[in-house]
Amino acid sequence: MKCWMFALAASVALVGAGFVHGLWTDRWGAPEDTKRAAELLRTIPLQIGDWEGTEMEVKEGQAGAVSGCLQRSYYNRRLDVTVVIALVNGRPGPVATHTPEACYGASGYLVGRRQEVRLDTNGHPAHFWASMMVRTRATDETRVRLYWAWSGGEGWSASTEARNEFPRFRYPILHKLYVLRDLSGLDAAAVAALGDRDPACEAFLQALLPMLDEGLFGQAG
Repeated sequence: MKCWMFALAASVALVGAGFVHGLWTDRWGAPEDTKRAAELLRTIPLQIGDWEGTEMEVKEGQAGAVSGCLQRSYYNRRLDVTVVIALVNGRPGPVATHTPEACYGASGYLVGRRQEVRLDTNGHPAHFWASMMVRTRATDETRVRLYWAWSGGEGWSASTEARNEFPRFRYPILHKLYVLRDLSGLDAAAVAALGDRDPACEAFLQALLPMLDEGLFGQAG
């Protein structure tokens, strides 16, 4: 009798654990909060100050295991500069795991030394990593300046351990933002003059972030 009761209790515990794990990992489909977060990405305007946006195709599988993905280029006629953004959101695990070292390293880029950059965005904290990425091929070399950070709704963070900093029980939805500028068209002297930062990328981020904070998190600047 006792053996039968122990077996029944173990079975119930196993089924319960499997059910909880299924809910935790969204095994049975995308829940409403991730769907809503993905839909909010489409509310980000194409016109941001002097920057005019153009939608970019997100190829199948390119976004990885995330719920929402937005890719656009933004052109500033006054500065004659184009930047590209990639904004994804979803559960913290997948969003936190894929760093530029993994994403761009797989495409043949070497990600250089990163430095933390603090941006002024109407009082909301915004700390980004900035780095140069270089890909060398037989006939050409591509240089890209990249800024990236994560946000769970409490400002943008240049996290060293995003997976630990944004646990799911506290941040059910995590956002990751890349802003990059291709510097391949500039000569070596012009690239060197920029140093470790890029004024165009930072000007765009200062225009973009207040809109993201309001549109995604309801935080008015």
